Formats: sequence, C-alpha cells, structure tokens
Amino acid sequence: MRKAALVLVAVAGSLVFGLTGASGGAEQAPGVTSKVVKIGGTFPLSGPAASYAAIPRGMNAYFSYENATKRGADKARGCGGRQVKFIVYDDIFNAPQTVTQTIRLVDQDKVFATLGGLGTDPQLAVRRYLNLNGVPQLYVSTGATEWGAKQKDFKWTLGWQPDYQGEGAIYGRRIRSNTPNAKIAILYQNDPYGEDYIAGLEAGLGPRKSQIVATRGYNLTDASVAPQLLALRASGADTLMIFATPTHTIRTYATLRTIQWKPAQIYLNSVSATDTFMTIAVGLATPAYVNGSISVQYLKDPASPDTANDPGVNLYRQILGKYLPNARATDGLYLYGFAKARSFCNLLDRIPKAKLTRAALMAKANNFRETNAMNPWFLPGVTSTTSRNDKFPISAERLIQFENGNTWKAIGPLVDPRPNKVKK
Repeated sequence: MRKAALVLVAVAGSLVFGLTGASGGAEQAPGVTSKVVKIGGTFPLSGPAASYAAIPRGMNAYFSYENATKRGADKARGCGGRQVKFIVYDDIFNAPQTVTQTIRLVDQDKVFATLGGLGTDPQLAVRRYLNLNGVPQLYVSTGATEWGAKQKDFKWTLGWQPDYQGEGAIYGRRIRSNTPNAKIAILYQNDPYGEDYIAGLEAGLGPRKSQIVATRGYNLTDASVAPQLLALRASGADTLMIFATPTHTIRTYATLRTIQWKPAQIYLNSVSATDTFMTIAVGLATPAYVNGSISVQYLKDPASPDTANDPGVNLYRQILGKYLPNARATDGLYLYGFAKARSFCNLLDRIPKAKLTRAALMAKANNFRETNAMNPWFLPGVTSTTSRNDKFPISAERLIQFENGNTWKAIGPLVDPRPNKVKK
C-alpha cells in the first residue's frame, strides 16, 4: 500500500482528519471502500464547552497511529484492514447545530457511522434521525442513562462510558456509609445531564435522600454561579455536589473562594476531574478550596505519578508526542479520545473485512467484551462488556480524592455503579 499523506483541514467550522491518496475500490456500505472507512462526529470545537475539543483530537491522533501501523496477517495499515478517515464538525455544544452538522455528515459526507459525538442534549437531538436512517451512533461521549436504558428502542445507538446515574449512586452510597448525617447541597446543570446525576445520587442515598437540603440549577450560558452558591451556602449544607461541565466546575471553585465557603466535603462528577480543569481550578481558588474533592475514574490518569512507568500511558505519550506534539499530555481528555478510538478499532478488527456493514458493526458492538489487555488505557480490571441484556459497556469505577493541589489518589476499589443490572 502506498504511503498516504495525513490531512488536517479546517473548513466551515469543522476539522477533517483523514488521508489523501487512500480511497478507491468498490463501495461495500456508505463510507466504506476496500481501503478506507469514513466516520464522523460532532464536538464543541468552540464556545463554552470548547475544552472538550481534546477528545476528537485525541481520537484522531490514535487513528493516525493506526493508519501508519502495519497489523494483521496481510500487514495492512489501519483498523480492520482499512484506513480510518475521521471527519469532525463543530456544533458549539448546541443541539440545533448538532442536527445540522449530523445531517451534513450523513447526507453529504456519506459517513459509515458517527463515533463519539459529545453531549447529552446534542446527541439526543440526533438519535431519532440516525436510527431512522440506520446510521450507527456509536460510543457517544456522554454518560446519559438513556443510551443503555432505551437501547432496545434505538438499536443504532450505544454509549460507552459509565452512566451518570450509576456514578451519582456511587457518591450516594459513600455518603450514606461514611457521613450519614451530612447535609447535602447540589449545584447541577439544568438539563438531562444534571438531572441524571441527581437521580443517581438519590438512588444511592436510598432512605437518606432527605439529607439533600438544597438544589440549584444553572444554564450552560450562565456567566456566573454565584447566586446559586450563595443560596446553597445559606441552606446550612456541609457537603456540596458539583454536577457541572468543566467551565462551570472551575467557576464553582473560584466562587467558593470568593464567598469564602468551604464545605466539609465536595464531590464533583468525573467529566470535570481531569488535570487540565483541576489545575485551572487550583489556580483560581487555591488548593485549600480544591483539595479533598472526591470523584471517580475508570481510565488511567496520565497526570498521576502512579502511571509514570505504565506501558499503556507511555504508549499514549509516544503517540501524542508524534501526532499532537503541542498537546498537554497530562490532559485526560486526550487519553479518553485514545481509549474510545481504540475501542472502535477493536470492533473493526473482529469483523471480517469483506463483511463490514453498518448492521455488522452494531451486532458486534452489542455483543462484545473488551478487556484492559485489549485497551491499555482502561484501569486494570475495567472491561467494556455488552450482551443481549447489558447495554452499559463500561461498568466499573473507583473513587478518587484530590490531594496536594495537583493529583488524584485512589481511595477505594473498583465498584459496579449499577450492581443490580443483568450481567452477561
């Protein structure tokens, strides 16, 4: 196979990641030739959630690595014997834009599948369209419980990461066991994302959910969360739950310092618990307001001293250094993108090349077990498992606590956030 040149083009609010000189051959399915599989996704490359752009860039860095690596008996480069062309459009974390750009991916770009599309509201907005058209909406970058709970109604859609309700339940169970007299205040994003976390927290608290003494929501476009935090402080709460996306999580910590409120315990959702966001929070709020915060993790942390000699994290650094040399290697969102891209490649590698169709992709995705031996960025012991009765792929997390103004430390073993689900 002749060497193809990597292309990274910014056009009309989009990033097109792919290869020149690698197309051709008879089309087996939309977006598939004998040499190329074309996929796409929508992500906020600009706007209030632009920090998530590290995810598709990380995904593309990994695909670039696979596209340059000979694998398999035929020594073909890419995933499943094909080069991966990854098209990304900017939806500004705005659902109407997600609809427009997703239609563009399907109708104009003729993608084989969408992969990793980000955001609960944005992805819900295109779920019906993609399912009616039989286009895989695979491994969405959102932990909404919808993706697993309603998969029978939307068979072309599948999540990937642990669901938000399960994560919230882990926090609730810990509070119930460790601080049974806690007075809980909740700051949450006022949409299904935040509501999922509250539902999970209440389930985990069980008969103690009356310990929630105050809740306040914010909108993604709000420039401040000071009114909400002042109201939560007035409730007398000693435990603060931050169910927010990164920008508002950072604002929350900065505002806590401004109003001089230091709850005895803070929990923040895993979405915001990466090195980049925590470093900014520490810089604005000082370590005194951030240390001791509790979250969860299911992937390895490239910022942790514990992974300094980890083979998987070293491979991540090597690939990132080659394909994204200016990226912040300690930013866990890049590693998240690597892990998700690897999961997609693991699927393609297990589908006979001549039989790759959209239906074959979803059949494999819905009956698949991926271990950390197959995906080196999963924590040891974490698997991604789906079956007829299990549509929540990654279902193991561990509690972590922020220390010394710069690092997360594990404070518990891996647990199943949904212990009552039916397993394979």
